[in-house]
Amino acid sequence: MSTERLRSQARRNLESNEAAIRRWWVNKYNLPANHELYRTRSWVDWQIEMFEDLYVRRAELKEQMADGTVDNKKALKVLSAINSVLGDNEEVFDDPLIDQWERDLAEGRIPDLEN
Repeated sequence: MSTERLRSQARRNLESNEAAIRRWWVNKYNLPANHELYRTRSWVDWQIEMFEDLYVRRAELKEQMADGTVDNKKALKVLSAINSVLGDNEEVFDDPLIDQWERDLAEGRIPDLEN
């Protein structure tokens, strides 16, 4: 197979998400993509499982953010990446301090940026 045909196939794999599914599977199961387990199920089955994993991970991150057990800035980056894959909007997490500053500004007061 020519180099150009290989490049073309690689582009099609990326555009169809096949490459992303395969990479997710290899990372999750710590097995090569040519493993029999990967080949016994359809690509669609693996894609559904990947989406399920992403929905679960998103819920876990939101819970950790609410509990304060995770760095919100890092978690928002991960949530945004997850949402991008799932086709959802960018994640916004409410911050009580920023909410107070916005209320102060809306009421014509200068926010207390020290506290």
